[in-house]
Amino acid sequence: MVSSWFLVVLGVCSLVGVQAEVILTATEDDAILNPEQTTENDLRVLVLQLKARVEKLEKEREDRVGAQVAFSASLRTTTEWTHVGPYDTNITMLFKKVTTNIGNAYDKDTGIFTAPVKGLYYLRFTGCVGNSGTLNAALFKNGINMFAIYNTLGTHSSGSNGMTLELEKGDQVWIILWPSSSVFDQSRLTTFSGFLVFPM
Repeated sequence: MVSSWFLVVLGVCSLVGVQAEVILTATEDDAILNPEQTTENDLRVLVLQLKARVEKLEKEREDRVGAQVAFSASLRTTTEWTHVGPYDTNITMLFKKVTTNIGNAYDKDTGIFTAPVKGLYYLRFTGCVGNSGTLNAALFKNGINMFAIYNTLGTHSSGSNGMTLELEKGDQVWIILWPSSSVFDQSRLTTFSGFLVFPM
């Protein structure tokens, strides 16, 4: 009796195993008999991946193009010999002769450069000593003195300084001329310039 039951169970197990093998084989056969179906699915996945990559690259390109920033300006719009200062108080220097202003971030009416994007910027100020015999000026970022130039060697001597600064979008940078100082300009001898090294 026990051996009869054993044979029945063994037979059922054999049928289940054969059925599982048949299902597995049928699935493999579908892939072999319908390769275009498998290829079509693979191509759909590949197309979606490529679309996502193209969209990402286009956005990166737009960010790079939108982040092109460079400016250069000199103190005066004429080629005549011009002295600015000395004054009794600090003044913001207005660099009126704009040579380059890619991104329109420099405002010649206020003398202020406003960072249009967060990034690392290079900024430089060069000046000639004016008729006071002293040039003492500084670059300010949001009201904080970042670097200065100083020279007292005589009229028409020059000084220059520059540095890289990490700026947030909306940060402002300008040049201050200290009291009792003066600068001289003729044909772009006193300049303020900067550019975006890379966005962050």
